[in-house]
Amino acid sequence: MHELVWSRLKEALEDLSQEEIHWRSLPQANAIDVIVRHLRIEAQWHLDSLQIGVAMPTIAVAAPQEAIDAVPLDFEENLKRLEESYTRFVDILRATTLATLRQRTAAAYGEMSRQTYRLGYHQAAHMAMHCGQIRMIRNLYRKMRGEPPGFVPDNPTYPK
Repeated sequence: MHELVWSRLKEALEDLSQEEIHWRSLPQANAIDVIVRHLRIEAQWHLDSLQIGVAMPTIAVAAPQEAIDAVPLDFEENLKRLEESYTRFVDILRATTLATLRQRTAAAYGEMSRQTYRLGYHQAAHMAMHCGQIRMIRNLYRKMRGEPPGFVPDNPTYPK
């Protein structure tokens, strides 16, 4: 699941122009660079929760605003750091026992840890949601310029 989500995200981020990276469909909407920054921050939090057993910010503890503010809006650097954190997370997850995963999930999510192994899949689900958001932004960007969408389902249940 993690490998599939990562490959889909990488595919969704291929061949981006600088304009497309920063484009917003509305002034209050997220741009792709903002989403990648968000994913980078959260990937580090997931890694820290799995690797050293710390509580998950925004869920079990308050978000460290000073640390968040220190992460610049630099698409290339954030994508690089996201990949490093995500890859490390998956490597550690592969080597983690179910008992340790259960313990780290409880530490990460506190009272929200009703799902015993949530730490093992939460990041992939979160990233998949934002991957869909990025694809939608890219399709809207192209549509606004009279170009065909780049992400069209190849599935007979969708009309042509």
